[in-house]
Amino acid sequence: MASLYSRYYDIGRQFIRLDYNPSYPTIIAVLLGGSSIYSVGDGVNERQGCDWDGVIILSTKLAIFQLVNEQRRSLMEVLGIVREECPELRVPDPSSPRWDLFDAVRFAGFDRLDIKRSAKILSLDHFTKPKTSLRILSFKDKRIFQAFGPMGTRFYRVQQATRLEDGLFILHDQLVHAAPATVCVHGQKASFAAFGVTADLLVSGVWLHGHEPYGRLIQTQILANYSAFSRRHATIQLFAKSHRFSSEYTSWLNEELSELYLRSDLPFEPLRCHCSFMERTFLCGKAVTSPGDFFAGSSVQSACLSSQAVELYKQTAASSRFQRPPSVFTSNSTAAEVALPPNMLGAKATKIFCKRSQHSQQEIEGATNAAAFYPNIQLPHVTSSGELLYPFFEGMTESELRLSFHRSGRSDWNAAETVLYAELVKAEDMLRAYRKCLTSRNECRSETAGQPIHRFFHSRLVQNERFREFYGDSFRIGGKTVSMAEFLEIPWKVNGAVYPSLGEFFRTAMDVVHPGSRQSMSCPVVFGLGDAHGANIMIASDVSPNNGRKILYVDYEVAGFHPIMLDLAKSLYIDVFFDIIYMDILQEVPETRYEIEGDLVNVHFTPHVDDITQAIFDVKQRYLLQPLFDLVLSLGGNLEKNVPLLSNALFLCATLTRSYSKTPDAFFRNMATGIILSQAVDLEGLYSCFKTLGIKI
Repeated sequence: MASLYSRYYDIGRQFIRLDYNPSYPTIIAVLLGGSSIYSVGDGVNERQGCDWDGVIILSTKLAIFQLVNEQRRSLMEVLGIVREECPELRVPDPSSPRWDLFDAVRFAGFDRLDIKRSAKILSLDHFTKPKTSLRILSFKDKRIFQAFGPMGTRFYRVQQATRLEDGLFILHDQLVHAAPATVCVHGQKASFAAFGVTADLLVSGVWLHGHEPYGRLIQTQILANYSAFSRRHATIQLFAKSHRFSSEYTSWLNEELSELYLRSDLPFEPLRCHCSFMERTFLCGKAVTSPGDFFAGSSVQSACLSSQAVELYKQTAASSRFQRPPSVFTSNSTAAEVALPPNMLGAKATKIFCKRSQHSQQEIEGATNAAAFYPNIQLPHVTSSGELLYPFFEGMTESELRLSFHRSGRSDWNAAETVLYAELVKAEDMLRAYRKCLTSRNECRSETAGQPIHRFFHSRLVQNERFREFYGDSFRIGGKTVSMAEFLEIPWKVNGAVYPSLGEFFRTAMDVVHPGSRQSMSCPVVFGLGDAHGANIMIASDVSPNNGRKILYVDYEVAGFHPIMLDLAKSLYIDVFFDIIYMDILQEVPETRYEIEGDLVNVHFTPHVDDITQAIFDVKQRYLLQPLFDLVLSLGGNLEKNVPLLSNALFLCATLTRSYSKTPDAFFRNMATGIILSQAVDLEGLYSCFKTLGIKI
């Protein structure tokens, strides 16, 4: 294999000038990976035209700052870069508040042939103590990475990112992604695990310089982390790009792994069976808690129509108006599009989104306030007729994209990735807005009784107004007609467990979610959109230069200062139980059996959760709920005592959001789901309710 390594070394010299070192700091190790080297062998000597992907190791974190900021020209010379990907990239200095928020830097650009070259610049210091994560300062916003398991099964590694005010990101990479441990039929307990993106590169690449002792130290730490979760040695099939390895590269890497394990003597108890522990298609990284002041108020982006566009609209609206068909996800407004001719607005025609709503004034106030807390908010222009005008956004809602995933037979993984990306961004933005309120004494109002969010919850309960609006004065089940008053007082049995009547649940919820209740008054107040589920999240059609997608929050009618648990409720229920709340429109309807049995409404169903639903819950749990509960605890509060407010709000989302008067299966399934969720009194109990409904915890 020495001759093969010599060939890799020669190729590596095309990636980095190994004979050239900046005056300071000293590069102590270099690794090369990616398609430029994985495909080498089988008669192929080099990979012209392939992107180059590598790692540079420096001794300290300070050295990263010195190399990127002070020796930038030398760094470009070393990597053969003539045009930077992001010339604005600067590493914070040790006196910056950002200094403790990153561990490494991704530096990239293009060579004279316009071929991409990128390197992650790490410090040996980071690996001198046991680590599980690697926070990378980057221009790219890449959060979801496809890979293939040992049996060729597709899975994804999911990492959160934190947006900075200058357009850069902190990528929260993991050394190892691991699912919760499970027990196989042989009684063995282990986790399905996979290397994080950078760790995968560090273990599968070729060390061109500094393998002994530096590279081996890093690889040993990563392999120990992996084996601690999986109780197995890493194999070739584990690496994300293994399907691209040439046979020669596979043989060489097998020998390298064997030697690493032989010389490292990693301590772990190996499995005594060959069972697969792969239960997750999406492996999420650990919970991330990031400061909320990254996105300062001055840098929050809001958009509105120019005065020129408004004037041109007045002249042309009638002749160029297109009424948008009603959406299955929207019930409280109507919309139209108006295409404006180029005229003074530039070479391209401009489109305007026009909205009519019963709550226009609340929408205007909500948008104005939201622009201080959330990025990518649009501010409406109001016409004399009360119509709201917005810049047109090219894209589709998260819910529309998720519906297309369903209708593809759950096979459109590009759509699934995009939905999950939107969920990651939403969790990041919501947590940042919450943190901004919770850590600022003057930012959020304590008086919430008059906030419009209460029309989703308390207002709908008064005299059972919403339920009667949906279902009238009687209910028909099993060939019997029952008065509504009688039906509401019948106890329920759900999958064998007996619960009180819907009427009792509604009365309890009315007490709990009342704006003046102990639960509402004791719950921390934050600014929130109040209705931030997938139908109100727009995703841009085009991928941005930084590899992300622009996300737009829409529908600001209930945006305001709310008890935090009420703000969470709709996005949590509708996004996680998308398949249930939209049973009436989905092609695949899960079986639900129901009947009146004696003096009980008896409902039985088998919970089933698909991969994207599980991933959405994992994102919300790891990147929103858990960090939020931890944050409030660190500030001297305790959200555990306010879980009943959330559980009752979830019950109301299930029972009073949509009418199922023509789809009884959907009615009974949502009622039963809401009843189960209503039982939670603390966070552990809430997770237990989700587990009862098929979510893996």
